[in-house]
Amino acid sequence: MSETNSSLIEAARRRPWHRLRLPRDLEAQFTETTRWSRATYIQSWLLIFIVFNVLSLKMDFDLLGPEQFVVPAFLTLGVFLPAGFAAITALRGITSARRQAGIVIGISVLDMVIVLNSARIAPRTHADTYLILAVIVPMVVGMIAPLSFRHSLVLCGSAFCVYAAYAVAFVLPRSEATGLPLLIASLTLVPIKLAYTREWTRKEAFLLTLEKSARDVDLAAANARLTVLSETDSLTGLRNRRSATAQVQAGWGEACAGGAWATLVLIDIDAFKRLNDTAGHPEGDRCLRQVAEALAAAAARHGAQAARYGGEEFIVFRPGADPSEAARIGESLRLAIQALAYPHPALPDGACITVSIGVATAHGSLGTPAITAADRLKAADDALYRAKRGGRNRVESTILAPASATSEAARTSAFG
Repeated sequence: MSETNSSLIEAARRRPWHRLRLPRDLEAQFTETTRWSRATYIQSWLLIFIVFNVLSLKMDFDLLGPEQFVVPAFLTLGVFLPAGFAAITALRGITSARRQAGIVIGISVLDMVIVLNSARIAPRTHADTYLILAVIVPMVVGMIAPLSFRHSLVLCGSAFCVYAAYAVAFVLPRSEATGLPLLIASLTLVPIKLAYTREWTRKEAFLLTLEKSARDVDLAAANARLTVLSETDSLTGLRNRRSATAQVQAGWGEACAGGAWATLVLIDIDAFKRLNDTAGHPEGDRCLRQVAEALAAAAARHGAQAARYGGEEFIVFRPGADPSEAARIGESLRLAIQALAYPHPALPDGACITVSIGVATAHGSLGTPAITAADRLKAADDALYRAKRGGRNRVESTILAPASATSEAARTSAFG
């Protein structure tokens, strides 16, 4: 996790309780994650809300009487029910949080107005029942619907204003007691606290998710770096012996499975110990880096990779290379170092660094256990020592064959 992201998330998690809003970038990310969602939950509650309003018609009939019952029946069946079903239809599929909030607020205020109208025409002995129901509607909706704090403010503020307008228009002119209406009106503000806590909790979960994701990314990057370090030679930047050995074993297995050729090349810097003893280890390290770079470039031209096998030895593995191509690869590697013209201070007459190379080529049809990856490595090593004994700055090649197939175990050729 970068220091910037880490500090930003940490600062957001340490913000005071009264600061609901996150820092700008994080707030934008949070808003984006909550912008769209399915409204199935709200749809189900709207359906329950419709059923509740239909069932409440029996109470209206009992409290208002047959004559006054006509008005709430018309408003419920002719206005609220069509609006409720239209809202359910409008919330199908993925919808925005703004649309969901707008529909919830609109339906709640509409139902509240219908209930307050019943309070207006109801006998005074039953008016308080409708006043309580009018407040319960937005309060329950605000507690149930997953509204943001901002949308909850709009819902509760709208409900409070509607209720206050009713009180001013119909309660105060009649000089009735206002204590109960005012007390009941305050209940419309209850969902605000719940919405605040709910959004705070959601934002905390969002921050924790961001933190975990960032840690996962950092862990994956650290593991990748460790993998690279475990497979890379720190001095030359090439693959190390462990990685090269695994590559050779895997490549030979594939060659055996597919019946293809595979070539293994071992390279050793000639008289490297004398260079170290004469010029010192820093110069020896510089030489190794230069040689490694030249070998890597030459190997890449043949579709192969060079690796440091240890000390002044390097290895190149090229799957699919037949004997003729293997010989060309070996010679190309030798010439690349010769062209490097790296001076060797321990040799006379301005001599430069050279390499001896051993090449082992085998066909996968020979397979294991007749010929293993270790056998090929030993064959390349033997060829390398023949090149050393033959005068250095040479390439010796070996083609492996099973004893059961031919009486000749290997055929060799030299280049130099």
